[in-house]
Amino acid sequence: MQIESLLGLIGLARRAGKLAVGEALTAELVAEGRARAIFVAQDIGEATKRKVMRHDARVPVFELPCDKQTLGQAVGVAGCAVCAMQDIGMAQAAAKKLADTSEQNQAAAQRVMQKKTRIDRRKGVKKDKKPRG
Repeated sequence: MQIESLLGLIGLARRAGKLAVGEALTAELVAEGRARAIFVAQDIGEATKRKVMRHDARVPVFELPCDKQTLGQAVGVAGCAVCAMQDIGMAQAAAKKLADTSEQNQAAAQRVMQKKTRIDRRKGVKKDKKPRG
């Protein structure tokens, strides 16, 4: 797997405004229901990892094969342990790149693919509006 292409995709999401960087912004994005995938560096602390894994029930968590410094360079900060992506298309592309790195990432990639399928099925289908009166 080419880590440079994955980090480039994460950097692109940051420039597009579709990436929350840091533990607090990631938690906020998950609480709002807008997070599609969470990415953590491989050298994060145990306390941070526990906090992030709490979100795994709602949002798939991927462990990146890079350290905090490398992830931080990709997103334009000094060091980044965790970030969350909003865009489902970008999340799916990143999931495809990470699927073969570990069993955890493979399961998370499967969840992202299922979510993308559900979103694509809903596109174009408008909810019936009930008449007011």
